[in-house]
Amino acid sequence: MDGFPAVCVGPGAAGRRPGCPSPEGCAGTFGKLWQESRVALKELLAQELPAKPPKPERNRSVFFHTVATLYLRYIQTARRLEVCYDQVVQPQKRLVLRPLLDGVLGRILELKQELVELDLSEYHYMDHVLQELKLTPADMEIPIPKYFLNERAKILLDRQDMLVGLQSQVGLSKRRTPVRYSMPREEAVRLIQMAERMRQGRLRARFMWEIRRDEERERKVRESGTYEPNRDLAAVTIQKIWKGCVQRRLIRLSRQAEMIFLGMELEPELAGPTPAMIRAQLGEELRRMRQADYEAEYQMALDNIRDTIYEVEGPSMGEALKDQLRQWFIECRNLTGSFPDYPDEQMGGCTVLFAQKTPEEVQAELELAELKAESKKKEKKKEEKDKGEKEKGKEKGKEKEKGKEKKKAEEDEGLLLHPSKFLPTINQGYLRYTGCWSDQDEVINFEQRYQEDLIKVDKRKEVEEEIRLQVDELMRQELTHLKLAIDQEVARPIKAKAKKSAKQKKGKKGKKEKDLTPDRTLESLYEELVLEGIIKRPQKVQLADYTGDFCYLGTYLRQQEIEPIPSTLDVRQNIALYAVLRLGSQAVHEMAPLVKSLLLAGPGGTGKKMLVHAVCTETGANLFDLSPRNLIGKYPGKAGLQMMIHLVFKVARLLQPSVIWVGDAEKTFYKKVPKEEKEHDPKRLKKDLPKALNLLKAEDRVLLMGTSSQPYLADIKGLCKTYERILLIHRPDYGSRYVTWKRLVEKYGGIVTSALDLSALAKVSDGYSQGSMAEAVKSVLSERRLLQLPKRPLHAGELLQMLGREDPIYPAEEAMLREWYSKTPLGKKKMLSEQEKLRATEGIKRPEKDSCEIIPWL
Repeated sequence: MDGFPAVCVGPGAAGRRPGCPSPEGCAGTFGKLWQESRVALKELLAQELPAKPPKPERNRSVFFHTVATLYLRYIQTARRLEVCYDQVVQPQKRLVLRPLLDGVLGRILELKQELVELDLSEYHYMDHVLQELKLTPADMEIPIPKYFLNERAKILLDRQDMLVGLQSQVGLSKRRTPVRYSMPREEAVRLIQMAERMRQGRLRARFMWEIRRDEERERKVRESGTYEPNRDLAAVTIQKIWKGCVQRRLIRLSRQAEMIFLGMELEPELAGPTPAMIRAQLGEELRRMRQADYEAEYQMALDNIRDTIYEVEGPSMGEALKDQLRQWFIECRNLTGSFPDYPDEQMGGCTVLFAQKTPEEVQAELELAELKAESKKKEKKKEEKDKGEKEKGKEKGKEKEKGKEKKKAEEDEGLLLHPSKFLPTINQGYLRYTGCWSDQDEVINFEQRYQEDLIKVDKRKEVEEEIRLQVDELMRQELTHLKLAIDQEVARPIKAKAKKSAKQKKGKKGKKEKDLTPDRTLESLYEELVLEGIIKRPQKVQLADYTGDFCYLGTYLRQQEIEPIPSTLDVRQNIALYAVLRLGSQAVHEMAPLVKSLLLAGPGGTGKKMLVHAVCTETGANLFDLSPRNLIGKYPGKAGLQMMIHLVFKVARLLQPSVIWVGDAEKTFYKKVPKEEKEHDPKRLKKDLPKALNLLKAEDRVLLMGTSSQPYLADIKGLCKTYERILLIHRPDYGSRYVTWKRLVEKYGGIVTSALDLSALAKVSDGYSQGSMAEAVKSVLSERRLLQLPKRPLHAGELLQMLGREDPIYPAEEAMLREWYSKTPLGKKKMLSEQEKLRATEGIKRPEKDSCEIIPWL
């Protein structure tokens, strides 16, 4: 539950045991969470939507503190709303909570963009803000809504079954009969002789060792002079060993009891999941099942209540509307002397007549429409005369523009937040929920089912609109008959004027992508890409498996003008912001700042591929592999390349969300292709991939993710044009290594005991990547070693021995990566800002030469 309560409390949970999965109990728990969220949203909206426009902030550090505070507070609100939306069973509440949750997540992405522009870095350190808000680093975790997968569970399951079936066909087709190679007779005899000599050598060495052991025993017996064993000496030796063993066991138990008493370790029975946690998890699953049942009841109630309102209240609505229109006709006839023209359906029909306007105002509007047509003709004549005067006024206009630019420059000296697309959505959702549910007594709604009154309000508006359309048709005919009978005129409906923008849009047509496969079905295209090995099944990896710790000294190091090394937790947060949230929600993707591509650069083994698979797992996205190594021999030629790009992006759009992965992304933009790779043509996608990427729109949830361990081998201009966002992943720090060692040991079946010194292990393993650590743990914890763990606990020396066989991350490689990143667009901006700061500080410290002449005593 991400740190939030999972038990039933509050007024609806009276008399129930903790952890009860009933809907009436969760009304109190999640109602309390919603109340906290509503208070926080009220404060945030008051701060971001003030009555008076805010003044620009000139202090950069103060402005960063304000944005960081908003960022963290929105994260806390999103965490609460995500839990509420996941567990609330009342269907009408969930309809209101969904857009509110998406709005808050979108606002977090906008504030992230503000922080990037302020810091000129993808990583931010807010430990001082966390301390002020009395939050922990765990509260900074970006929430990933569970509805990303829950609402598409059936689709994802069917697609996974189809993918597994197609991949099994590919595996069977690729199987070949084993080829038997014949070995020459002489070589076979030589191998047998060598093996036999080795066997005899081992036996002889064992035999000689036993002879030397027996001779040593006889020598010791002769020197001591005793040929019979000493019973007293043997008993004392056995007692000494036994007492030492017992004492060490008692000391270990007393040490463990002391640590438990101090709260440094958990009791053995509390190490696993507790009964309360198990009940809470079962309650969550039961509430999700009940959500589906209540949603089905709600959808049935919508149709039934709408039909009831139409049958019972529909006739009276129609008669009342007819009476009002007839009265309107009579009043207009009495005031203007003629019947009014009935508005066309495009203008809204009779809704225009009842927009709180008097008959005189309606007649005045009609007269204004005629006057506007005459005024347009006069304006055309005046335009020809004003051409000469405009030329004279150009010079004066330039001077005014210069003055305006100066004023804008003065105003731009301060810092302000950019306009938000999500704040109106948040405000609307907040007001809608408050207006509907603030006065509702949830104790009465014990079962948390749908509210009929709210459905009636919405459905009554639909019925009124439907009846209005019917009444409009009848009243147009009646008005026509009235005009013919009384005024002997033909009724003319008021038509809405066509919008100019529509004409302009018809004239300006944008470039459209040609469909190279118009006659093929989506299933056939999907099957072809799977059989070619381009669509792959992503590994089931959660984003939380990319473990790490918080950077606790980030703010302090930046104050000392030292750029801290980003922790794995910072990398994980950026992946959640740039990839998971955008791909998971259509509403967030369309309105948030658009990110089409993301590049993960860093040393080998730092988890770049794991993050790509984690994005696919968290969002249920399809994985398209366009790595140069995977494209060898596939779709040859220029026509084949165009077809492949077309198929990939077409299927990716139709089956969104989708992730297009390019492993070894530097090979696509090689400065100089190595000789051994020239045959494979790794630069095939250099031109076509950016073109296809530019055709993606805001509604296309398709993300290009590249991974590279040697980005400095590529042309930086082409690489940075293709990938909008670049995340540099460093080697793990001490805290991240400590957490990673513990997770890996537990993942591969090991047990973390006091005998395993994780602190020393994390200290000594400095310079190694997570991949090297995983290989070391995997090689140590074999099946035989796992069986020995109860008797022989795991020690750090065993892991270090295997870790020494892996290649570390050398400082020269990290230096090359940092130098390369400084040449990226964001890295260049960062360097320029640092240079400006240095110049400013030097200008303050160094006085001007003329200052000594001004002050005589100097």
